[in-house]
Amino acid sequence: MKNEKKGLGRTLGKVWSQYSFIFVLFIIMIGYAFTITSNGNAFKWSHIAAILSSQNTVIVGTIALGMAFVIITGQIDLSVGSQLVLCTGVTIIVFNTTNSIFLMALAAVLTGAACGAVNGLLVGFGKMPPFVVTLGTMLIYRSLTLSVVRKIDPAISGSSSSQFAMLSGNSKYEFLRMKFGTGKLAIGGFSIPYITFIFLLMAILFIVISKKTKYGKTIYAVGSNEKSARLAGINVTWVKISVFILTGICVGVASMLQACKIGNVTPASSGVSYEMYAIASVVLAGVSMAGGKGNMVGVIFGALSYTTINFIIVSIPGLSVDIQDTFQGLVLIVVILVQTVGPVIKENLQRAKKRRLAASTESV
Repeated sequence: MKNEKKGLGRTLGKVWSQYSFIFVLFIIMIGYAFTITSNGNAFKWSHIAAILSSQNTVIVGTIALGMAFVIITGQIDLSVGSQLVLCTGVTIIVFNTTNSIFLMALAAVLTGAACGAVNGLLVGFGKMPPFVVTLGTMLIYRSLTLSVVRKIDPAISGSSSSQFAMLSGNSKYEFLRMKFGTGKLAIGGFSIPYITFIFLLMAILFIVISKKTKYGKTIYAVGSNEKSARLAGINVTWVKISVFILTGICVGVASMLQACKIGNVTPASSGVSYEMYAIASVVLAGVSMAGGKGNMVGVIFGALSYTTINFIIVSIPGLSVDIQDTFQGLVLIVVILVQTVGPVIKENLQRAKKRRLAASTESV
């Protein structure tokens, strides 16, 4: 009986360690339902649909997929928010001038890849710390976009000197807005936003890359032990560059979603703190900030968890808008603290258990 309990405990511990992100989302969702009902409202499918179509889920979640690869290799990218602004600006300009959805999508992906390549080359070949590099490019990408929007012809930017906007009345933009901005697919009485499916397709692609390809294994190898990865013949420099490029591509896709869903971007304020939101989603997914560990499936749940936390904070009666970011920051700190302190506590408990067993054996 005792051995059965031990076996069950080990099994539950293993399940928790591998799929904790599912339990975390479940607990957070219960908290959100409680918040809604405590305000005198019924918790409905519409509340879940709002989470599925939220910017923090589809746009930040798409960026978080690339960010996860960067963090798994033991690096960081602080420029993704500014990249989003630059990519969306370019995306809107190309669409307004060409009226081509294909060229718009191509411009979004190539601009994102170029931004990521700049970061990757400076980190990979320049041997510069990723924190410093991406902090610098974060300022560069946003300031470049601000400079362009203030000088460009409003007929091209689609708006004033402070914003890029999709030209209203355009039939192709209306198609994009209705399909990928507000459009929903009805399934068995439930409606799921089309934009959510794009995020899920991107997530599936990254899950396959991480689990089923040799490249995916090299990402984990570099993050686990860079020196050993080099000795094993892995081109560490290329892996580092490539994950930044992939993150840029994710930002490019996110900029398409931004253009379709929101229809505009304001360089001075759009995308601010998105790098923190993406990191928070990755951390909630159980990806280790130290690198080498993380399940890409968890990024889906991490994005949903972070969005739900945001919805809970907004739903709290009487909570000032000015202090909402404080709660988001506290959540991020607590999750990272649990991630770093948890294994240490577990190791200490295992050592104490071994000492007790050794002491009992000696006494016998």
